[in-house]
Amino acid sequence: MRKESVLCYNMTTFDANNLEGIVPVGRQFDFWGDAETELMILNDGDESLCLGYKNVKFFDSIYVGDQMNFKATLLEVGNSARTCKVQSFRVATSAKRLGVDGAKDGDMVYYDEPQLVGEGTVTLVVRKHLQRGNQPDGLIEDPWADIEEYL
Repeated sequence: MRKESVLCYNMTTFDANNLEGIVPVGRQFDFWGDAETELMILNDGDESLCLGYKNVKFFDSIYVGDQMNFKATLLEVGNSARTCKVQSFRVATSAKRLGVDGAKDGDMVYYDEPQLVGEGTVTLVVRKHLQRGNQPDGLIEDPWADIEEYL
């Protein structure tokens, strides 16, 4: 059983909704949803339904140019309910935003330890008749191997 999923995103102007380049906190729910969905597909073969979030906390703003990791960790598995912890980590940010002298537009500052930006707990439901067990993880080495005999 796969216990966690981590998705990496670079925040763009599409993600922000103001001139200061701040990404709305609600956008984190979109990315958490992507990480949760991947985790449920790999474990149950179905996307799941989100029942709700609790204990959601936001510790810092996310800015355009930030490189973020969005992580979903499986905590509990019931008959059809799954509880996950979701977290947002800033891995790197714009050197210009931090005020680094002589920084150009693409210059980044990478953190030694990722910065926790937000976290919460989510309950997901995968209906019993849709559960198909663990799904294959990884890449298929030769996708044409099974087809060659038909060519």
